[in-house]
Amino acid sequence: MAISQKLSSLLCLGGVLLGAGCASPVKTDYKTGTDFSRYKTFALMPLPQRASAEDPGLVLRLAQPARDAVVSQLTAKGFSEAPTNTADLVVNLRGQSLPRVEVNDYGFTYPAMTRYGTYTVVRNPHTTVSTYNERTLIIEMLDNHSKELVWVGWTKKESSKQVTPEVLQKAIQEILAEFPPPPPAVQKSS
Repeated sequence: MAISQKLSSLLCLGGVLLGAGCASPVKTDYKTGTDFSRYKTFALMPLPQRASAEDPGLVLRLAQPARDAVVSQLTAKGFSEAPTNTADLVVNLRGQSLPRVEVNDYGFTYPAMTRYGTYTVVRNPHTTVSTYNERTLIIEMLDNHSKELVWVGWTKKESSKQVTPEVLQKAIQEILAEFPPPPPAVQKSS
């Protein structure tokens, strides 16, 4: 992974979903037919070590708390951390932070009485413009032997506040609460 990709990944990780705002529920998807019970170990892909000039302390604030949250959540589920070359699963954290502009034109009309006792139609020119960042945090689980993506979980949030380690860790916890997916229901024959 190129340094610029790693940089944008962590910036996004930090810019990802965090701060106050409206969060969407966690969403997940997985490769059908995958037997998740055979996975016992995991390795976390390296997180970027450089940040942008806009927030040079981002890596210092978020890299270790993000790593700790992933390790904590997966070990609590019975997985063991292992070296990358021997792990069953490889965990990739990534994210993005995209600037958004929302324009609302409430351009409605209504009748109004003039000071001369007549009615006229008045147009309300009220328009609001707001800016925010749409932040997405994505956690991918890759089968280390087949090198295939087997599970992905993500969530989005609108915010422009600085990302804190606590908010990032909570987002990671919420996503990993959905991993692994429940086994398919066994159908009874009658």
